[in-house]
Amino acid sequence: MNRSRVPRPQPSWGKTGHYTIASVACEQVKPANLNILMTANRDRVSVGQQISVGPKNGTTTRAKDKGFVPLADVPDLVWKNLPSAVKGGRDTAFRTGPEHPNHYADIDQPLDGVTLRQRCVADPANVSVPVWQDYYTRLGHTAPDDRGLLPFRVWQFFDELVAAIAAKDPVRFVAAAGLVAHYVGDACQPLHGSFMADGLADGTGKGVHSAYESTMIDRHQVEIDSGIADALMTTSPPAAVQSGAGAAAAVVQLMDRSAKAVDPLTLVTAYAKVAKKPDDDSVAVTDALWKAFGTRTVGLLADGALTLAMIWQSAWTAAGGDSAFAPADLAAIDRAALQHLYEDPGYVPSLILDTIGPSLSQ
Repeated sequence: MNRSRVPRPQPSWGKTGHYTIASVACEQVKPANLNILMTANRDRVSVGQQISVGPKNGTTTRAKDKGFVPLADVPDLVWKNLPSAVKGGRDTAFRTGPEHPNHYADIDQPLDGVTLRQRCVADPANVSVPVWQDYYTRLGHTAPDDRGLLPFRVWQFFDELVAAIAAKDPVRFVAAAGLVAHYVGDACQPLHGSFMADGLADGTGKGVHSAYESTMIDRHQVEIDSGIADALMTTSPPAAVQSGAGAAAAVVQLMDRSAKAVDPLTLVTAYAKVAKKPDDDSVAVTDALWKAFGTRTVGLLADGALTLAMIWQSAWTAAGGDSAFAPADLAAIDRAALQHLYEDPGYVPSLILDTIGPSLSQ
């Protein structure tokens, strides 16, 4: 199923999901100095002001004063926009640009009897650009939007975290930490790893994407806030990684756990059964989805937060964060400095699968 025929809805996980994952991760990091730094910047990474999320003239809007956007949703609220509409936007046409395929990877479509997700979980060496290029090409997915590269985007940001520590630059580190939170959040959303991203090719289940991951999540924020502590206690943190390649493999493993916890086909079928029309995100529909998948969804958010914390910690340990930063560096970063970075299209540039390879550490 080509994305050119079934456009991907926007945004992703809604404001509640992305900000919850980022905020919880700030609490979960273990190295004392890293915990101090991320706690001091929690309101830079997650919600610190009112954000307007929703369609406006075909774009996803941000704070009306065009001010600072908490980092965890910059990839949606800023980068997936035209630069003429939002400063820092990276789109090249309406809802089109290299940033978009960085948010997903349809790796559950069988090829030769096995999915790419299964191949990568069985052997992390398959989390490589050439393997993924071959998979998509053989399935007939040749357009950039049909060649999702989510794990490689996390690899790219892991490299930036390490580089920021080597440069002894806390502004770059906090920026990268907050921004990569978005993609790790996408990875624990099961529809971001599926060719059934917004239903089946025949139109069955159209609208499930935004109904489940945005409207349902936002409507049940109270239950999420009350349930995530218990979910964290029953979720095992993933093992530390040593490199960007390891971070990418860990993201594929997160995507695998997410798809097993909330099977995309089961989710699409459940939505189609209760939806009265396409794109139905009514209270009755989203409450039915919450009843069926709510507890497991809170578990996905907890898993995403723990995976994000692990990626931060791994980069910090690998690059020697404790020795790179002085106590004075472990403080709240000026918002304007962070905004200057994310509004620069050259900062951790948005690339497609066929161009990202040379930028990744080997």
